[in-house]
Order: sequence, then structure tokens, then C-alpha cells
Amino acid sequence: MASLHERLPRLQGFFACRPSPALAAYVQRFWWLQGDLAHVRDEQLLHPDGGSGLIFNFADPLMFDGNRHSPGVVVAGPQLSSTRLHLAGQVKLMGVRFLPGMGAAFLGAGLDELSGFRVADEPRPANALLVDQLAELSCEDQQMLVERHLLACLKDTHQPRSPVQLLLTQIAASEGRARLSDLLQAVPLGQRQLERLFRYQVGLTPKQFSRIQRVAKVRSALRAGEPLLETALDCGYSDQAHFIHDFKRVVGMTPGQYRTRASKAVR
Repeated sequence: MASLHERLPRLQGFFACRPSPALAAYVQRFWWLQGDLAHVRDEQLLHPDGGSGLIFNFADPLMFDGNRHSPGVVVAGPQLSSTRLHLAGQVKLMGVRFLPGMGAAFLGAGLDELSGFRVADEPRPANALLVDQLAELSCEDQQMLVERHLLACLKDTHQPRSPVQLLLTQIAASEGRARLSDLLQAVPLGQRQLERLFRYQVGLTPKQFSRIQRVAKVRSALRAGEPLLETALDCGYSDQAHFIHDFKRVVGMTPGQYRTRASKAVR
């Protein structure tokens, strides 16, 4: 399944760690970024993957799509399109990225209510006390503390494996290319009820999640230098206009513009 950070930022001071086995079914990764980035001018593109997360900021404000967020906790809700993150000055961040369909258990609300990047106003688990404690700890101890809070949330939220997870797995396995009508027939739940549950747990509709997965495959092919026409056909697009429209809707630029940006980043 494509990740919000499937291309980990090539920035000094960035690294990521896997969660403990107890959280492996819920958490994609923990990550950190620290340093003086006053010299950084390029914006980082954060691409949607259907997941969600928390970002703990202990230094200078962050800019998401031009919106300023002061130090504290930012909830990274589900995204329909790529977000531009501008890093500058002193940066000290810790983040936890939840797998698609798993964030609601930790964020205290349905994911359909938490789209985009916003200041956390829900005290579970990102309260002021936790932020203050994390700021004084090493990265290893930060992960241990956050994992304890997340595990405590799971004790209060009994979330059995639902038909949503079955549909998520099927969409991801096909990289968004399978016909939703065929996949929905294999899920043991009525379509309307499933779509409501899907929006609550994932924050997106099945169609939106499929589009995000397919565009993620396109991005991967373009970064590898694949021709545009072959990429479109391989990713299941039979119409060039549809291919360009979907990509631009998610990433905010045409496939050609993205390929040019990616090649410059490699150089």
C-alpha cells in the first residue's frame, strides 16, 4: 500500500522506525526530523495514501499549503490531494503514521471529520502534558511513551477487523485498478452501509481511496522514468484525458510536470 512518505525526505536529520509488534497492525511508522533547515528552500510534497497521523512539533512553526501551525500537535487527517509542507528555521518533529482505516481508534473521532492538517483539539492521546513530556526525551524514549498511550487507547476501543479492512486490502492489492463494483460484491455487507463505515474508518470513499492508490502507482512509474503513455496504460487508464485529470486532481500538477520535478530532485 502506498505511503504518505513512500519516498522518505532526503533531508539531513530525518529517520523512521517501525512500531512494536503490538502496534504493527495499526501503525505504519514513527518518524523524526531535526535540525536547522534555514537553508532549505524546496517544499516537500506530502502525498495522500488513505492513512492518518499525528505530528508533534517542538520548534518553529510549520507551513502546510501556506497555513501556519504553531508548535504543538497537528492531526494529519486523510487527504484527497498532495499537501505542500514548507520547512524553515529550527525543526524538531516527531510523527506517528497510522495505517489506512486505523486512525479513528487513536484520534477520538471518525476520520470523515478529520480531513487535512489541523491543530489537535482532542486530548486523546495528544494532550499538552504528553507534548511537554516528549520534548524532553530522546527519540527512543519518545517512541516508547507514545506507544504506551496508543496501546492504552486500544484497550478502550475494541475495534474488530471489519469488512472495511477487507475492501482496503483488495483495493491496495490491485493498486486501485480493480473495478469497485466487482470488489463490493465480495464484501459481506450492504453497499450503502459499507460506504458509510468506510468513510468513518478511512475518511474517504472507496472510489477516492482507489484513485489515490492508482495515482501512487503512476508517481512511482514516473520517478522510474517510464514513458507517459506506457504508464497510463499500465496503470489502467484507457483515456489520456482521464489519466491527466486524475493525476492533477491528486498531485496538483500534470504527470509531465511531476516527472520533470522528480528528475530535478534526483539530480
